[in-house]
Amino acid sequence: MSMCPSCAAGPGRPFGHKDGFSLYTCETCELTYVDPMPTTAELSEFYREYYKTGQYRQKLDSKVRRARRRIRRVKRRVVGSRFIDVGCNVGFAVEAARQCGFEALGIDIDAVAIDEARSLFSDCRFEHSSAEAVAASGRQYDVVYCSEVIEHIPDVAVFLQAIRMLVAERGLVFITTPDLGHRSVRRDPYAVDFIRPPEHLLYFTRRSIEHVMRRQGFTRVGFQHSLKPTLKVLAR
Repeated sequence: MSMCPSCAAGPGRPFGHKDGFSLYTCETCELTYVDPMPTTAELSEFYREYYKTGQYRQKLDSKVRRARRRIRRVKRRVVGSRFIDVGCNVGFAVEAARQCGFEALGIDIDAVAIDEARSLFSDCRFEHSSAEAVAASGRQYDVVYCSEVIEHIPDVAVFLQAIRMLVAERGLVFITTPDLGHRSVRRDPYAVDFIRPPEHLLYFTRRSIEHVMRRQGFTRVGFQHSLKPTLKVLAR
């Protein structure tokens, strides 16, 4: 068994199994994770025709409206108009940010999704790139938006280091991810199709996501209230 991908503590306690994958929970930081992680080749094959891309295309209007509501609330907390959506898929949150008055950019490592986003939202900017590559370029943003992405990332420490580099000095990071600690999930996470490897590799609670974000340099980590089993993280 491997060390925890969040805090590098020793092997965690067994959590369960799903579709041939084993999951463990870190005794130190509470993160639940797949171990061993799929290889890069295995993940590339899984995401070759990612099933949710088609679902997003079919619900574009509702997705834009939902993202617009979220982004309006975030906008009240920041000064500045530079916005990046990390893991933008087909671009609905980027369009929502543009409608809210941001200079919006979307990035994704899925070239097919980026081509689709450019076709759907021609007034927005999109790049086929990763958070790490954009961070290395030195660009920074007033809002770094990252919705339903972090749970897919094998190396969460490296990813959050890049996110930290992307956010401007007075900027804000907004992250959403499924909440393993939510009361509706704790009873039986398997019953609600919450555990989905290799799509979801990491499973966070409030404690575990705050722990890993503070380890990577975020000094202020807060949460928006959510009735659904979703963590909504605001961090600087």
